[in-house]
Amino acid sequence: MKMLMHVFMAICLFGSVFAQDKPTGKPIFIGVHAWSRMASFSNDSRNEEHGMTFSGIPDLGLSFIHPISKKSNVGFTTDISLANYKNTYTSGANEYSRTFNYLMITPGIEVENVTLGVGIGLPMGYHRHNNTSDAEEEETWSYFQGSNQTPTVTVGDGKNGMNMVLEPRIGYSHVIMQNGGSKLHVHGHIGLMLSNVFKDEYYPTSNLQSLNGTMMSFTVGVQYLIGL
Repeated sequence: MKMLMHVFMAICLFGSVFAQDKPTGKPIFIGVHAWSRMASFSNDSRNEEHGMTFSGIPDLGLSFIHPISKKSNVGFTTDISLANYKNTYTSGANEYSRTFNYLMITPGIEVENVTLGVGIGLPMGYHRHNNTSDAEEEETWSYFQGSNQTPTVTVGDGKNGMNMVLEPRIGYSHVIMQNGGSKLHVHGHIGLMLSNVFKDEYYPTSNLQSLNGTMMSFTVGVQYLIGL
């Protein structure tokens, strides 16, 4: 959380420098966006092999831009999305697909088409599909606890075990069509989660916590904005 506060302060201080210019005279822009993601899951487990995975369902949401500098073309931005991150991996003889859903709120700043922001992801849903057997499956773990010779079997609960995530992003937004007070952007960004996808207590032993990890993603799509 301290890292998040530092990023917010940096964005605000950076924006205030440009805000010393004369008022922009430009409207606030509001609109919608749709963009798709390629994501990769990274952890310390040697028992799993993860690959870059296409999200399939695009992120859908609202975008806001508040220009603050006429001279330097700078504005504060906010995106609110129903975000989808997908992870495909192999474990033993099986291949699995996991889908993580977040309500993603991303405040940031845009400077000459370059965008900087921090996504705050609130967990909304999770499911895991066994692609080999074509069945929905929750994760399970079998392990020995203390001196007990009978293994303990635990079933995970991915939705309740998900962390709120922080994802710094850097991207580029380019206007490809403009008509009166409306404009269409092509937008892309790269994001890297600072926090693990699952809470530490989701995994019952420290050895199993090597299965936890973060996600890096590449996202591209469009924004349609109207000046108010």
